[in-house]
Amino acid sequence: MDDAAIVVKNLNVGYLSDYGIIKVLRNVSIDIPESKITGIAGESGSGKSTLATTVMGFVNPPMFVEDGTVIVDGKYDILSMSKDELNKIRGKVISYVPQAAQNSLNPIRKIKETFIDILKSKGMDYYANTDIVHRALEDVGLTDRQVLDMYPFQLSGGMKQRVVIAISLLLSPKILIMDEPTTGLDVVVQYEILKLLKKIQKEKDLTLVIISHDIAMLFEISDYIGVMYGGQIVEYGKYNTLLEEAYHPYTYLLLSSIPTVRSRGRKLPRIPGDFEGFIRYPKGCVFSSRCPFARPECRENLPETVAYDKFGFYKCSRYPEWRNEVKKAYE
Repeated sequence: MDDAAIVVKNLNVGYLSDYGIIKVLRNVSIDIPESKITGIAGESGSGKSTLATTVMGFVNPPMFVEDGTVIVDGKYDILSMSKDELNKIRGKVISYVPQAAQNSLNPIRKIKETFIDILKSKGMDYYANTDIVHRALEDVGLTDRQVLDMYPFQLSGGMKQRVVIAISLLLSPKILIMDEPTTGLDVVVQYEILKLLKKIQKEKDLTLVIISHDIAMLFEISDYIGVMYGGQIVEYGKYNTLLEEAYHPYTYLLLSSIPTVRSRGRKLPRIPGDFEGFIRYPKGCVFSSRCPFARPECRENLPETVAYDKFGFYKCSRYPEWRNEVKKAYE
């Protein structure tokens, strides 16, 4: 088994609200293998971004961690570290690109000034370290150094995304987490960014975690896939294993809803209803209210986590029985 770059164990995270405590992540455990690309898939509101920010240690009110552990690079206990300790490893050990990262660039400051601020926060002088800035830009295909003297509004969406990636890789971290890295980009630029990420990951032996609601994109680029629903990881494994034999109905329905040449003329399955929500959280299986294969006991009993190989696991008490019902319903 690959060594784990990130180990999350029994993580429970919530938010304080006018409705009281809203628990979002529920008993999340996952090992992210080092030097691989891991995709975290799931619809909006499934807890993907909450998981990412918790792993980074960005835990600020109204967000709070109830219990659980996050170990990064085998030695950093993220949830027990102080802000100063976290600042020392962010960017150097683990780096993060948030959603809509292009908008994080200050519109009235030149790109060079953003790099100056980043290096200053790490006690480094920009003019003594221009070589690493130039190298970071070259890594993302920005060979024209004039980009440093440009403002964000002078750059295309793809160029801004490349700048943000360069910033995240500036101090050569071992681990990079990206939240929706292709959102807001046209299809051609998305393809270019994904191709770039695969190239960088391979060349730098980087552990790359990509969070997205676009499961088709994740299967295009990832070595491993974690599928989230309602604050839980309901299935996790190698991408080809999930493609060949989804163990959880949610994974199967997500994959089956992707249009392909084979599906032409066929009615694609859809997931009925909506998530019940974190306030009225299901008693049993988190997906039971929307699952076409659920039985009454699914709504009453929590499914166990079943490991099917050294890395893969799923949470469904009706596997493999539900697979036998698929042909009647959709095939």
